[in-house]
Amino acid sequence: MRIIHLVLGKANPDRMNGVNKLVYEMATTQHEMGMNVTLWGITENPDHNYPDRNFRTELFKMISNKLTIHKSLKKAINKLSTDTVFHLHGSFIPEFFHIGKLLKEKNISYVYTPHGALAPAALKRSGWKKQIYFKLFEKHLLKNAACMIATGKSVYDNVDVLITPQKKVLIPNGQDLITPFGNSEPKERMIFGFCGRIALEHKGLDLLLEGYSHFKKQGGNAELHLIGDGEEMPKFKEIARKLGVLEGLTLYGAQFGRDKFKLLSTFDVFVHTSRMEGFPAAVLEASAIGLPVMISRHTNIWDYIGKYKCGLLVEPNTPEEIGNQMIAFEKLYLANKLNPMSEGAKKMITQHFDWKAICSRLHDEYTSACGAEIETKEMTEVY
Repeated sequence: MRIIHLVLGKANPDRMNGVNKLVYEMATTQHEMGMNVTLWGITENPDHNYPDRNFRTELFKMISNKLTIHKSLKKAINKLSTDTVFHLHGSFIPEFFHIGKLLKEKNISYVYTPHGALAPAALKRSGWKKQIYFKLFEKHLLKNAACMIATGKSVYDNVDVLITPQKKVLIPNGQDLITPFGNSEPKERMIFGFCGRIALEHKGLDLLLEGYSHFKKQGGNAELHLIGDGEEMPKFKEIARKLGVLEGLTLYGAQFGRDKFKLLSTFDVFVHTSRMEGFPAAVLEASAIGLPVMISRHTNIWDYIGKYKCGLLVEPNTPEEIGNQMIAFEKLYLANKLNPMSEGAKKMITQHFDWKAICSRLHDEYTSACGAEIETKEMTEVY
């Protein structure tokens, strides 16, 4: 059985795209486990300009005419045998609709992961164009998928309201433990930190800024550091300036790899007050370092965080509650009581998000989708 991951982009881990980073980690682990895995990327620039990787990557030119796909992509699909299974990553992508039709004609199976795009909050804010697009195109892609693989509970629960898929499963993203950098001794002032795209509505960063302002007005003394960048950074800074908290922020810009993890290691609590998510890799990375987290329910990870007592839930997800939870965390920090949360976070990662265990579950779904048998000795040995 051959596995092909299909994404928009190149699955470059050094980019601010959570889906691409996730698929990179997934394909890397699957290759290490002995699976025959390839990544196909649809991109405006098909140059292979990304870090070395252990899996094969094929890139196809994105074209402006969304009524079809590039001829090289059609040709590549027509060469495939029926013991191939595609894993489509993402929703509302016209190219995927055309590819899904072609795969059905070729009797090649595919599974489909929407990565948060079909969550109620995301659909509510998507506007009438996406609603029409779903009815005309996306529902057919979903209906013909051998399985919908949801990473978060909100999508898993909501999909039946939209359409009944052939099969649906809930398999979260994976994450391995990360060795933190530097000294973890308590500092005079604690640091709340965020890492991700500077997207105000999506990531709830307007709420975070207002919440931090509320925290400061209550006498809070902690700092707020942010790793990331985006088109809305000027607007973000303007909101912070109007709230009077801009001077107290530390903005690192986009960071990747070792540099990112060194900065994450300086945080004491990771905050993620999103309004909509699939299953954010940033929260998993923070937990893998051992950071307690402060999250909204929209992150889809609270069931795990609550079970292992490694964070606090912001509910309702309002500036006042964000500020209140910051105060609660600062009290724990000053009393030197965050360590149990840190240990709980690492235990959670080990027991629920090990990449090999996640990829074994995915392989079961691929095998079921195309009726293939597990091929390699190496693959058998990791179960």
